[in-house]
Amino acid sequence: MILRLALAELRNRPGRALFLLGGYALGVSVMVVLLAVGEAMLEQARDRELVGGGDVVVVPAGISAEMLKAGGVSSLFLGIDHARFLHRNVFESPRGREQFGVAAASPVLDGKQVELFVGDRRLPAIAGGEIPSRVKAAGAAPTLLSGRWEDSDADRRWLNPTQTKLLREIDRFHIPPVRDSTWAEWHYFNVVLDDARWMYVTLMVAGEVSVPGRWGGRILLTVREPDGTHRSLTRDLPGEQVRFDTTGPDLRFGDRAFVRLGDDGYHVVADAEGVRVDLRVSPAPRRYFPPTDIGGAELVSGYVTPALYATAEGTVCLPACRAVRGAQAYHDHNWGVWRDVSWEWGSASDANLSLLYGVVRGGSSSPGGLFAYLVDGRGVRGVYRPGEMQVSEWQTVRAGGRTIRVPRRFMFGDARQGMRVSVDVSAVHVTDMARPSRRWFVQMRGAATVEVRGETLGRLPGFFETYVD
Repeated sequence: MILRLALAELRNRPGRALFLLGGYALGVSVMVVLLAVGEAMLEQARDRELVGGGDVVVVPAGISAEMLKAGGVSSLFLGIDHARFLHRNVFESPRGREQFGVAAASPVLDGKQVELFVGDRRLPAIAGGEIPSRVKAAGAAPTLLSGRWEDSDADRRWLNPTQTKLLREIDRFHIPPVRDSTWAEWHYFNVVLDDARWMYVTLMVAGEVSVPGRWGGRILLTVREPDGTHRSLTRDLPGEQVRFDTTGPDLRFGDRAFVRLGDDGYHVVADAEGVRVDLRVSPAPRRYFPPTDIGGAELVSGYVTPALYATAEGTVCLPACRAVRGAQAYHDHNWGVWRDVSWEWGSASDANLSLLYGVVRGGSSSPGGLFAYLVDGRGVRGVYRPGEMQVSEWQTVRAGGRTIRVPRRFMFGDARQGMRVSVDVSAVHVTDMARPSRRWFVQMRGAATVEVRGETLGRLPGFFETYVD
């Protein structure tokens, strides 16, 4: 009967019947959508990956909301590199708290596969970890049914290590991942003795490390004299006289030269060809760049700068001995394979601000452009990706019986973030690298003028390196 009535209505008044049918269908569709949205909200409310405190979830650049929901913040591919550095020097740094209003940042490690050893048994398990004080500060603390949940000593070291523990954490030696005769790893210090004289101090481990007779150590001391000349002095040691630490920066060459980390910073003792240094280098707080490395079939290269700005105290004998008090200093640590490798690099600092820029080129895995980094005592000011370096003025110097063209003034910048650096070169040292191409290595002393969004942040004295044909 109902079917007959419906057909009769459709024959007699087809327009009205279709209109009512469309309205009914639309109503049903809206109800289906609302039910689906409600179901999705209910599922999300139950989803442990989307439940937590805080106002912002930090994930690697390029991660979409769909990927976040599909993989969750605890997925392996969403791990955040340099999480300790970001927490200490960005999120909960004085700048992060004051300028960006960060009240607390809570690191989360979740859904990680581990193995438990119980007697002779090995059990697979899923583990997670959080730092109680930071979880509470972010408003994500779970309900505690019994007992206490407080920061451990390891939690406190993760959040706020002493300067010595921080340096030991970021500055250490490495066992080469590849067997290559061009492997090298070194501590590098430079010290400004006065306006006209400065020193480069390098203590290097090189060769096929762990293969007897195929590796060793080298001390290289380069002194810039007031008349503009440079003296390069070396002393080599066999591998059996070299000791290095893979858990820290300590390095010993025989019984006369070493780098040792103590409560007051680095103690550096080195000698070569009648020149000797005995210095204590004390890094300024927060003025560092964390360990970074790139790797591939053709290039392994790593770099850390524990002291973008430091002070040096001690004695330098050239050979006449002189006291060093409050001298500006710098320290970095490099490692990698150095066959057919070149780089652009520079560091400039004053008491208020530090600049670091660079790029390593060599092999198919090399990055294509510069990076630049600004930091001060309140934390990171910015990380930039400038375009290629532009030389605006050249000068000529004599080296190896030839006239070499080297930069007098160069610049680079990140237009997207309004950052610009111009460098004026005041002194140059050229080394023949004995390579068929890019064979002249140029070390420069000068000053970098740093501008960000039209504001001049400073004119920073520094050291710069490049290669020229």
